[in-house]
Order: sequence, then C-alpha cells, then structure tokens
Amino acid sequence: MEKKDYYDVLGVSKDASTQDIKKAYKKLARKYHPDHNKSEDSSAKFKEVQEAYETLSDEKKRAAYDQYGHAGTQGFSPGGGAGYQDFSGFGDIPFDMGDIFDQFFGGGFTSRSRGGRSRRTQRGDDLKYQIKMNFMDSMKDQEVKINVKRNESCKKCSGTGSKSGKRKNCDTCEGVGQVKRTQDSFLGRMSFISDCPDCGGKGKVAESLCEECKGRGVKATQEDVKIKIPAGAYDGMILRFGGGGNHPVGEGQPGDLYVEIIVEPHEIFERRGDDIYSRQPIDIPTAVLGDVISVKTVWGDVKLKVPGGTESGTIFKIKRKGAPVVAHPSRRGDHYVQLDIEVPKRISRKERKLWEELRKK
Repeated sequence: MEKKDYYDVLGVSKDASTQDIKKAYKKLARKYHPDHNKSEDSSAKFKEVQEAYETLSDEKKRAAYDQYGHAGTQGFSPGGGAGYQDFSGFGDIPFDMGDIFDQFFGGGFTSRSRGGRSRRTQRGDDLKYQIKMNFMDSMKDQEVKINVKRNESCKKCSGTGSKSGKRKNCDTCEGVGQVKRTQDSFLGRMSFISDCPDCGGKGKVAESLCEECKGRGVKATQEDVKIKIPAGAYDGMILRFGGGGNHPVGEGQPGDLYVEIIVEPHEIFERRGDDIYSRQPIDIPTAVLGDVISVKTVWGDVKLKVPGGTESGTIFKIKRKGAPVVAHPSRRGDHYVQLDIEVPKRISRKERKLWEELRKK
C-alpha cells in the first residue's frame, strides 16, 4: 500500500517549524494512542503518526524526505540519521543495496538482571571514519581501503577478561551493577543510585585476570578494510557497516563502523540532488543565429542544438546525464547547462566596422 505524505499525516504544511510539527504530533498521538482509542484502526494510525514525526522532527531525515520522498527514508528506524547507507558484515564486505538508510545509534536490547532491574545489553562503541573522493569518482562504483583501528574480543579468554574464561558476580554490587549511596543535604537524607565503580555497571568481574588482555576482554587491532562505495555517492553520505566497530567486554554486540563520504567540489560541475549543473559561454553569432555546440557532462561531451535568438542565461536540460540515483543504479538525474553570451573585450578594426554597419541597420 502506498504511504501517505508525512506532512498530510500530521496535518502541517511543508514549511512548518519544528515546534509546529511537535505540537501536531502530540495532539494526534493522544488521539490515536491504543490505550485511549479502542477503534480498530487506532494502532495503525498511531504508528503512521509516529513514523511521520520521527522523520520530520529530525533535520537530516526531513531534508532527505523533502528531496527524495519516502525512498529517501527507506530503512530509517528510531534514532537514525539521514543519508545512511547500510552494509552488513565486516572485512571484505559485499555491497548490499537492500537496506539503504539505517539507524545511527544501535542497541536498545535489554535483559532482566538480579532484583528485577532492567539493564541494557552490552554493546561496543561505534567507530567513525571519513573518506575524501574526487567528484568524478563519485559518479561510479568505487572500492577503497581504509585502515581501521578497533578493539576485538580477546581470543585467549573469549572476551571475558578472565584467565579461566569465567566471570563472577561483583562483590561490591553483588551482581546488580548499581550501588546505592546515602548523602545528607539541606533537604534531608537522600539516596542516589549509580553504576558500580568496580564492575562499571556490568555486575560481573573476571575470576582472575587474563594475561593476554590484562582483564580488559578486548585487544587493540589494526587492519585494512575494503569499502565499496556506490555510484552516485554524495557529499555527507554515511555508510554503515554493522558489527564493524569495537567489541564490548564479555558478551554483547560489537558497535558499528560509519564511514562519511566527503566529495570534493568540481571546477565545472555542481551537484544539486541527483542533477548536475554547469555554465558554458557561447559567442554572439551562436546566440543570434543558432548552432550545435558541444557541452561537457560527467558522462562525456554531448551535442546541444542552440536555437537562434537564445538569450544569455537560458538554461537547457539534457536528460539522464546527471548523477546516478543511489539504490537505483539504472536511473540518473538530468544535466542543466546555462548558456552565457560572451562579449569580446577586444575586436579588430574589421570586426568593429562590421558591428557598426549592423548597428546602423
């Protein structure tokens, strides 16, 4: 089923402020929340409102949606950011266009710990790198290598940090992961709960320290990683490689690797969305009489017919000669060229005489 326009879902205009969007969301969320609205479609409408708000309340997501519509937010999940290309695996990573944009911050998994307290499952830190690309290189599929430094689980202790491979409950917090302290204040005696300083909030410590990793559970590694960049990659685009970040101590999921693409500007071409813009000078006779000229595009020179009487500043569209559309390699944007009439600053006596004769007519 075709998705509704997010602005229509929230009932706001496309130039609505962030405050207006938030206000509209709160009103509709209360109206359709399943706990208060028992109609059959309330749950679906509530999810629809949530999805619209998650996109329009985020500056990057909103920009991607305004430019590309729903295709620009495909694969977004709560907490995500715009312009993310998701990849799976790590090392010699296959190019996967299935999940275009994915969440920026992972995690969110919980487990029940001692005493009934809910604790977030351990997750390693994310890693972030940048790659600079030539403008022309960004128009085609590229494969580059980056040197990635990350923490990997210690093989000797299986990431436990313990010589025996086993971990025990922390004596300080008794495996809970948090400690309670009491402090006197002008308001009276107050209690505070914080992560245990001895186990870092994990609730577990090594039985005996691993000699290889000194009880850290992880070891610093460095390796070259192949990054496949899709044709049409744009400045500021971020590629996400699930599981390519640091490993946590003990059980848990590794973080992700994020690679931001920095596309260097071109001396002739300017990219706007998937379209390419350029300017080209033409002489006065061509503008007056018309002619066929050669126009430079990212895909080579193209012949363009200029009709007689063309004014300076006229823009011509050359179809499908723009940038490749990410996730749709068979599609391209268009190329727009602006023709500027070039007036000669110096002319010969013969040319001056001809121009003077034309002016008399």
